[in-house]
Amino acid sequence: MVCREVLALVAWCCAAALAELAQDLAHIEDFIQQKRYLLKKKYRPMYHISAPVGWLNDPNGFIFFKRQYHIFYQYHPYNGAWGPIHWGHVISDNLVDWAFYPPALVPKDHYDKHGCLSGSAVIHNSYLTLFYSGHVLSNNKTYQTQNVAISADGIIFQKYLYNPIIRNGPFGNADFRNPKVWRFRNSWYMLIGSSRMQEAHLLLYTSPDLFNWKLNGTIAKSYGDMGYMWESPDFFEIDGLSVLILSVQGIQGDGHRFRNLYQTGYVIGSFNYMNGQFEDLEISTATFNELDYGHDFYAAKTMQSLDGRRLLVAWLGMWESEFEESNDGWASMLTLVRELKLTHQGKLLMAPVREIVELRAEVLEDAWYSPGEAFFAGSRAFEMLVNSTTVMYDAAIVLEWSGERQYTISFSSERGYVSVDRGGVDGVRRADWLPVSHVHWRIFVDYSSIEVFCGLGEVVFSSRIYPRKSMRIRIAGETQLHVTQYRLRRSVGYDSKLHKQMKNQVMTRYQ
Repeated sequence: MVCREVLALVAWCCAAALAELAQDLAHIEDFIQQKRYLLKKKYRPMYHISAPVGWLNDPNGFIFFKRQYHIFYQYHPYNGAWGPIHWGHVISDNLVDWAFYPPALVPKDHYDKHGCLSGSAVIHNSYLTLFYSGHVLSNNKTYQTQNVAISADGIIFQKYLYNPIIRNGPFGNADFRNPKVWRFRNSWYMLIGSSRMQEAHLLLYTSPDLFNWKLNGTIAKSYGDMGYMWESPDFFEIDGLSVLILSVQGIQGDGHRFRNLYQTGYVIGSFNYMNGQFEDLEISTATFNELDYGHDFYAAKTMQSLDGRRLLVAWLGMWESEFEESNDGWASMLTLVRELKLTHQGKLLMAPVREIVELRAEVLEDAWYSPGEAFFAGSRAFEMLVNSTTVMYDAAIVLEWSGERQYTISFSSERGYVSVDRGGVDGVRRADWLPVSHVHWRIFVDYSSIEVFCGLGEVVFSSRIYPRKSMRIRIAGETQLHVTQYRLRRSVGYDSKLHKQMKNQVMTRYQ
């Protein structure tokens, strides 16, 4: 039996940790209030998630809890560059309108003092539970461990008193990160990315209770051609098949494939829960399908909605990108939330969630245009539906700004591919695409980003662009195009009244 003195000590430690957390969150909140009015907003999005101030990268736990959608993200509030990583937090009722909430995780404990790296979220016994990798630098070495934080309300999270829950990886702790956790029947499963001798390994752990984990072993590895590290694994089942999403470091470019520094893609097979192994699943450059062919897409995370849809969000960025806004007090954004569907051919389609139409504020254009004709966009935040009547001719549309700067979307009927070109060195991205009856593009522009969905989502391009003013849109190619353009409203915001109220509640509750 645990003595009362020990229980009292544990209770005191928990209370002290929560009081310290309240002080940390109040400090961050004060900093945000001071800095957010100083942000330069010439590139700042209206309907994409970006940090209130500071740096953002990978989305983390993406989950539905207490009737609301939660997205967490890698966050460094103190400037527009990667630094000691917190977990930022936004909440939505409808997947479109997002509100900022206090950071869920702050890097300050001995096991995560240099960063709370990416992970996942689950619900257990009515608590929202976050799994993340603690990041520590010491004597020019990196140490990464797996940790847990728990919340009853989905807003204030308390780190587990006995973190780390997994202290050591089988190949050391230098590359040992990004736990993906899910439940099947009465057991919990965790995938972790790791690396050994320049080969990527995917590790599987199992647990009966979320806190005590057993290593089952390596269930997949790269064998050289699939890179040296697999980050941010995601796993789910759709239409009876198992889908494994990996963010891969170290794949060599192959023609128009794998053009970015790192790639996020998927393989499809089946997972045998009896032996904890993937079956009918080959992970190679031949079977690895990129989710998005644009310049800026990484670290995708998924969740299943209450109505059964598989939803995805990713970082609309890439480590090789310049982030022209980084000197403006903020940097980067997430993609729109997307829905995944599986075709009969075993490929994933990816399209914006249906709720996105709630952003439409007014119609700006609705007309046919011939090659050579042009119009001004009328907004820097818009959606554009582009259609042709045939696939027999080449089609192209050009978004132009600042003299010679432009972003071109084109379809080659003879060669059977669609491409985008944002100019500059290595500006072209291309993918095979053969629409059945006509060209259909759904294009989203949000100040400094563009997302292009081709057809039903067979091909998607996500890129950062940096126009300083509204665009001129010109029709190119060989065929007429019908263009419907909508101005889109602001949907991501910082509510000062809400944050003041939350700050007071936190300080009152935990001090």
